[in-house]
Amino acid sequence: MLRRSSGDSNVTGTLIIGYGNLLRGDDAVGCHAAHELEQHYRDDPSVEVIATQQLTPEMAEDVSRCAFVLFLDASSAEKPGTIRQSRVLPGNAPGGFTHQLTPSSLLSAAQQLYGDTPEAICITLEGCSFEVGNKLSGGARLRLPEFVRQAQEVVESYRPQKSRADEILQSQ
Repeated sequence: MLRRSSGDSNVTGTLIIGYGNLLRGDDAVGCHAAHELEQHYRDDPSVEVIATQQLTPEMAEDVSRCAFVLFLDASSAEKPGTIRQSRVLPGNAPGGFTHQLTPSSLLSAAQQLYGDTPEAICITLEGCSFEVGNKLSGGARLRLPEFVRQAQEVVESYRPQKSRADEILQSQ
């Protein structure tokens, strides 16, 4: 699991979680996007990036500390190459221990365990091939830059607005 954080345990910024099976072709597109976004936001302490094989219950604490979470995943429900954005709301969390968490159940766990849940969006890229293999299909590779661009656009849209004074201070 790749993880980059500012080291501050009270982060209130953005958490990006890209996930998917690295050995199932296009299922890994969320992880590939997370790696690219980690490079883009490497000097930004308000953005934490996680690339992982699956969502886990332990992530509920990370989720509860953020103002916004962006989930990145592959899908196989529509035409290959389609990119979809959807709002994520807390949903029914499965009872007991499970390896089948969804973004909704992870938000629900954060709410139940820590009393808070951030705003969240999930962006999916419809994959072309989910066969055993550690490479993205040609179609997924072609759409990955747009997938990453949309992720950056969403992250920027959820940033707190800076005052003019903040901008002047940063430029000095």
